[in-house]
Amino acid sequence: MKRKKLIHPFFVLIGPSGSGKTKVAEAVFPAEYKVISHTTRPRRKEEKEGIDYYFQTKEQFKHLLNTHALAEHDTYHGNQYGVGIDELIQKTNDHYAYDVLTIKGFQEIEKRFGQVVIPIFLEVSKANVLSRLQNREDDATIIEERVALYDQESQNKNKIMDYPNHFVIDANQTFEEVIKDVEQVVNDVISKENKH
Repeated sequence: MKRKKLIHPFFVLIGPSGSGKTKVAEAVFPAEYKVISHTTRPRRKEEKEGIDYYFQTKEQFKHLLNTHALAEHDTYHGNQYGVGIDELIQKTNDHYAYDVLTIKGFQEIEKRFGQVVIPIFLEVSKANVLSRLQNREDDATIIEERVALYDQESQNKNKIMDYPNHFVIDANQTFEEVIKDVEQVVNDVISKENKH
């Protein structure tokens, strides 16, 4: 009989493109605590298979969908992404785990596993998003697309508020302050869990 629940908390970082969620997550959480997602998007030169993502062909991804192997899946910029159920259960077996997901991804996993799935929303201004994207992206079209998504993505904060165990972090602060705030959330959740 396969386990249907998560033993330890699963933290999900959510926020507009350019809110710094991936960098914050990497600074706060141990690398081995990351739940590795599957994706059909091409691998970037600095990325590694099984560390950044499980890079899949469209056919492989379709197989995951057909065999109900994913806890959630979403399409972003024309590429498919998904979190495997086995990976999620295995990663939360001995300690908490984390991932950076879309609001839809979080909602699907929360629906399946309940309040042990903790959303952390990084709230950031449009001006900050624009300047961060300009610093890391050379392609003006990509910058434009991501900024256009900002209004829609920043509305997700309101959806997060519906969950009793949500956290909203001000990501307009310095990187160090954001990290400190996220670490505080994680420590609070873990110490509460240890009391039970």
